[in-house]
Amino acid sequence: MGSERSAISGKSEAQMLLKLSHPSVPKMVDYIENGRSCYLVMEYIRGKSLGEYLREGKCFSVNEIIRFGMEIAEVFVYLHGHRPPVYYGDLKPDNLMLGENGRLYLIDLGGAVNGYRYEQRMCMGTAGFAAPEQYEGKINAATDIYTFGKTLAVLCKKADFPLFIRNVSLFWLIFGCCMKKPEMRYQNMQIVQKKLCRIQKRQGQSKIKNMLVLSGSSIVFSAIAIFLLFSSLVSGFKTFNFQEELTAVTDLYYQEEFQNGSETDQEKICEQADIRLRELQKECGKKEERRKILQLLAVNSEYQENYENAGFYYEQMLLYEETYREGYGEYGMFLIRVGEQEASRTLWREYKLKESVLDDTVSRNLELWEKEMGKIEEKS
Repeated sequence: MGSERSAISGKSEAQMLLKLSHPSVPKMVDYIENGRSCYLVMEYIRGKSLGEYLREGKCFSVNEIIRFGMEIAEVFVYLHGHRPPVYYGDLKPDNLMLGENGRLYLIDLGGAVNGYRYEQRMCMGTAGFAAPEQYEGKINAATDIYTFGKTLAVLCKKADFPLFIRNVSLFWLIFGCCMKKPEMRYQNMQIVQKKLCRIQKRQGQSKIKNMLVLSGSSIVFSAIAIFLLFSSLVSGFKTFNFQEELTAVTDLYYQEEFQNGSETDQEKICEQADIRLRELQKECGKKEERRKILQLLAVNSEYQENYENAGFYYEQMLLYEETYREGYGEYGMFLIRVGEQEASRTLWREYKLKESVLDDTVSRNLELWEKEMGKIEEKS
């Protein structure tokens, strides 16, 4: 299979695409004018789309999904950095061709638009992948980030093992890309690319570490497993597994009703998640467990645009563990997202006073918050 032609609206877009040069974008050979439309003649790519692989029952591994994400992010960084910037607008598995050479190609550029001229023109996206603002005729870098997140989410549905267990960082990356409001998403693909680089690095380190542990301790682990199995059979007692319970909640966000359903469907799922998280909160005894629950409750409330509840949960997260450095970044960025700059400045002063006694955790939001507060302090 391959890509040969795609229709676009006019000559100016064809000339724009003719200037593109990236190894993951098929080269444009020529364009043919036909009345008001143009047809692109593109380089032929041998391979199959990721959509075809999914329909055939293919299950991509988490490592493969991360690699695909890295390659897509690289293309988008190039397109968005072009002058004028180019916004793709229709990312989905069917528009990603895995070539016989192993490279992932972004095909069907007929819907791509020039960012300088078409910031509010109608853009043809695909239901289930298109960002909310596309239905209002708007497109920008945040729009491509949304479709990027939706595409990774679809690939993860058939991952070889539950995603949240294998890589929680990837789950949060996707969640951050798919926020309904553009200003709440990652603001450029460079941020997404850097985040994926860190995720990929941690994934590799985790794999090596697991191999070393297993090779040196397989007999011990086998003995422990047999002992635990025997104990559970004798006692009939089912232990509480926090990670399993938490995964059951996050799986709600991967349901078809949440990914592609109506706002009503999504609200119902958020309500279900809220109820289950509150129930799980009663079972948690460790600080780290309570912290994760409160963070999920805050994110879930923010998704529902219930900012009062979200703020309450972020505050509770800090009250439970006053030395949690990362928590300040999470709460601080939330305040900035909802326009509460003065409250963020108050929190910043508290953070700076306590900085010497805080733990050494770091996070993307903490780094972003420190940069944002630096800018705010400079202006004042």
